[in-house]
Amino acid sequence: MEQFSQTMLQLGAEIYKEFIYILPYLLIGVLCEATIRTFKWHVKIRKALTHYGMLAIPVATLLGLFSPLCACATLPLVISLLVAGLPLAPAMALLVTAPIMSPTGYTMISGMLGISWATTILVCAGILGLVAGYVTHLLRPYGFTEDAIFRKQLPAGDFHDPDYPVESLRCECGQQLSHRVDRCTHNKFLVFMARFWEGSLKIGKFALFGLLIEVVALMFIPSEWITGLLEGDTLASILTLSLSTVFLHMPQVTAASMLFGFYLPEPGQVIPLAKGAGIILLIGAPVTALPVMGVFITMFKPRVLALYLAICIGGPLALALLLRALPITL
Repeated sequence: MEQFSQTMLQLGAEIYKEFIYILPYLLIGVLCEATIRTFKWHVKIRKALTHYGMLAIPVATLLGLFSPLCACATLPLVISLLVAGLPLAPAMALLVTAPIMSPTGYTMISGMLGISWATTILVCAGILGLVAGYVTHLLRPYGFTEDAIFRKQLPAGDFHDPDYPVESLRCECGQQLSHRVDRCTHNKFLVFMARFWEGSLKIGKFALFGLLIEVVALMFIPSEWITGLLEGDTLASILTLSLSTVFLHMPQVTAASMLFGFYLPEPGQVIPLAKGAGIILLIGAPVTALPVMGVFITMFKPRVLALYLAICIGGPLALALLLRALPITL
């Protein structure tokens, strides 16, 4: 029991020390996200998606890059847009890009891994979103129209309605602190502070989860094996990471925190992360969350899930191999 207590104390001390390292980047990212949510910039663009026609794919990709939502929060939104008449192609672009990049994600990756890595992930996320959208559009004649993708017809109604009959799609955002503050005060500053608090809790949770994975891995897994995967640029290491991330629920902030905590670089120090491994962890891991797979299986026909997995596994793998072949240094 004494040894267990010492291990837990050591674990807590390591997590605390590393959390203090990443705290400034986390706060800056949360500040950006709270500003976007307070002025509802992402909501305004989202409402306009159904009016853009073929331009809806790049617009949805752009929205996904700026959206503060993770995969689990984006999927119900995407389903509601599909029910409202949005074609599957821009919906797929939004669903793919939103978990990969956000203002918080860009800020934290910039601070922890460097601006070159953050910009690379941003560009790769945009490419993957466009590919997802246009591939889905080309597949429309083969059973990927909006009226042929659901397992059963969804009930009409507003997902924000607390009485909406499909519980897994029912949005509970009205119960959030920021919405209650908005209803009671209509004061933008108070709403901003509430959204900042909500974002701090949500993103802090993901960051702590990433640090926990990293600390536990360092305590129980030989560090040489981990560095071999992260720093190795061989095809075998890229394939190993690609297959293993499919079964992980690792949002963007969690993946970045885990990598930063593993190396804890000094200011100005470059993390020796291989290009292929970085792409797989920072792009592949966030888009294949298991809760999202569960909703896909429940709501959509199997071909839609197969298309999503093909894009979310094959896309990052192709980008990793492409970046690995390019003569650039990150």
